[in-house]
Amino acid sequence: MPSLDPTNPETISLFGPLALILIALVWGFARILYLNKTAGVSVLAVLGRKRSLVETAAGIVAIVLDVYLLARPFWPELDTMVALQQHPYMHWGVPLMAFGILIAIISQVDMGKSWRIGVPEALEEGQGLVTGGLYQFSRNPIYVGIMIFVFGALVVAPGPLTLASLVLTWLLVGSIIASEERFLETEFGEAYHSYKGRVRRWL
Repeated sequence: MPSLDPTNPETISLFGPLALILIALVWGFARILYLNKTAGVSVLAVLGRKRSLVETAAGIVAIVLDVYLLARPFWPELDTMVALQQHPYMHWGVPLMAFGILIAIISQVDMGKSWRIGVPEALEEGQGLVTGGLYQFSRNPIYVGIMIFVFGALVVAPGPLTLASLVLTWLLVGSIIASEERFLETEFGEAYHSYKGRVRRWL
């Protein structure tokens, strides 16, 4: 295990993802509590109904990837177990991961009280069609941030596990987006069709 020298690329590639994931978890938890307390919004729509197989699979992929990145600094043998391929630019993935988290956080703030984890059974009070902020450039900036984060993880720890995480996340998120779009088309009709016509799904 490298010394905790912030200028050491090996230290950055090991401890950088750990710090970023902890920051993201704290932010997400705090955001959920804030919306619940100040706006009376139950963000966890996914808990209010039966989760789909796709949502469950996406959750498992995210947990496996995050646990691996969190455990790497304390269990170096993991890298051998997952056939990690070393290269001298692994630490460059940390800024990519940070950028992805930043995009996701800004996107959550842009959504305000409309942010939900999962699709609710029906449109809830306070939910509206969000088209401002980052949503004027992408219909799904949170997922753009997630994909950048996972790509950064592949740069930080290149190997079969992170490559599989990237591919599976892309496929599963694509399916989740399709289900969310069906919900939005049903609830917002022409307003969503107009928005969809001028803003791309990704970028």
